[in-house]
Amino acid sequence: MQNKRVQAAHLNAASVRQHNRRILLQLLRTYGDLSRRQLSERSGLSAPAVTNVVAELLDSGLVVDVTPGPESGLPKLGRPSSNVALVSRSHFVLSAQIGAGVLQVGVVDLTGEVLASELIDFSLPAQPEDVMALAVEMLRRVMETAHVTTAQVRGLGVGAAGLVDDDQRVNLSSQNLGWSEVHMADYFEDALGVEVVVDHNVRAMAVGEARYGAGQGLESLVFVYSRTGVGAGLILGGREYRGGTHGAAEIGHMRVVPNGVHCNCGGRGCLETVVSDVAVKARMLSAGLISASPDRNDHAWSQQLVDLVVEGDSRAIAIRDEIVEYVTSALLNIINLLNPQLIVLGGLLSDLSPVLIDELRASIPIQVLPLLRDTIRIQPAHFGADAGMIGAATVALDQFVFGTPLLTTTRSH
Repeated sequence: MQNKRVQAAHLNAASVRQHNRRILLQLLRTYGDLSRRQLSERSGLSAPAVTNVVAELLDSGLVVDVTPGPESGLPKLGRPSSNVALVSRSHFVLSAQIGAGVLQVGVVDLTGEVLASELIDFSLPAQPEDVMALAVEMLRRVMETAHVTTAQVRGLGVGAAGLVDDDQRVNLSSQNLGWSEVHMADYFEDALGVEVVVDHNVRAMAVGEARYGAGQGLESLVFVYSRTGVGAGLILGGREYRGGTHGAAEIGHMRVVPNGVHCNCGGRGCLETVVSDVAVKARMLSAGLISASPDRNDHAWSQQLVDLVVEGDSRAIAIRDEIVEYVTSALLNIINLLNPQLIVLGGLLSDLSPVLIDELRASIPIQVLPLLRDTIRIQPAHFGADAGMIGAATVALDQFVFGTPLLTTTRSH
């Protein structure tokens, strides 16, 4: 019995150290280099606890002592002091974003900076093993390009189209890829010899924006992404939402057109039926703005739509106005239900943002409660076309380096 009590105490102490370690790492990621005193004040940990954790982090190579800059606000009298800073390239994570016909991989450092990446289109239908084998080849190439060894890699994050199991290892179902029960984590761990975490690709995009992009420090954020389908990722209380059935946030299946066309979900008039790539391309083709439907992964047509709207083409403006109407309807539901601090638009909605954002910013506030109007913020994805890759990398960084967010977030920005 005595041995069991000693073991329990040891495990508890180890758990506390790990908790404290993650608090300090998250502070350094969010605020940059800080003094030990600032780390103690912002974390609520005692000075001795901070000293002990910083010593461990110094030994691991994750942080380094640096000379504070003139803006640090630290007193200049007495013995010179030093700040603690993350060593951004002491360790790395790998990232793979698997979309409908698109595969992007990268090597990312502790600050979310991409050292090397590759993107390739693949034809659908495709077998999951073939796509994952291609991802492994690409990951090995980008590691070589970045001069990163497996020993320096803390893990791989995979952003997968479709539902992911609660353990974040299996792609349960992807309608747009035609896949089900794909054991992605097992496959990549066997092939690469690193730990793997899998997440819904749009939820991962939301995490990337929350940690490194437009939503840093915010308590709530909604990422809306449109390509083959339309999905959403939610950040609530500073953390990604994973409740309900596998944390699915299927904004694409909100009904925005009464008695509209049939959707592959079985419903009618879903947002996905009117603002996906397929739907918008079909309207452009019908209006005579393009001569033939482009390949699935050719997005040059979206820039053509932007250019035509800017030029004042009435057909293009009519299509843009329809998109604004449908997206406004969906976003109003989100705003009235969740009142997020920030709505980020990705994929096609980001591509069209030069002619879309201002229209949405004008149309939405007049349709919500006056108290909420001044709080509504809408902007395109900070990471643009790299949002999925950065998002998957951020999920890996949270899982294998920084841990689940523990810090208090802010209600203003």
